[in-house]
Amino acid sequence: MAIEHNTIMRVLMRDRAKLFAYIWSIVRDVHLAEDVLQEVSLLALDKSATIDSEQALPAWLRTTARFRSLRTLENNHRLPAPLDDRLLDQLDEQWGKSDGDSPGDLIDALRHCVAKLTPRARWMLRLRYADGMSGVDVANASGIQPDSVYKSLGRIHRTLADCIRRYDRGVVHD
Repeated sequence: MAIEHNTIMRVLMRDRAKLFAYIWSIVRDVHLAEDVLQEVSLLALDKSATIDSEQALPAWLRTTARFRSLRTLENNHRLPAPLDDRLLDQLDEQWGKSDGDSPGDLIDALRHCVAKLTPRARWMLRLRYADGMSGVDVANASGIQPDSVYKSLGRIHRTLADCIRRYDRGVVHD
């Protein structure tokens, strides 16, 4: 039984952020991750006759995204080496546990918590993750030592994780 195009579009819209994050974790480049996401989305529509059900779609998207991401890395030699296959399998297993979950609550929590950070912390996060800069590049851009950047990013990650946990428990709702 083939899956309908409107079902594919609904799932893609629902899981877009999660699928993008999965792809980014492999290619580690925002622009390439966006390209791979678009390619996977079009492929899902094109191959709808081979996808059995809505329940099977998230796993199909993730598997296709994995192989497309790895192919992108192979074709673009300037990028970092792909993650080890065992690590990718573990990553895939963890992502599979959340198939069907809406990432909306987590995204809301993350937005809330990022907004509470200092402007400098938000700037460092943007350089590191949105712009894809390495820790050394962030250090050069900020005029501080790389070790300090890594320590700062570690503190920012812990702050965000604590805030998200409190937000999830309903403790933080400003």
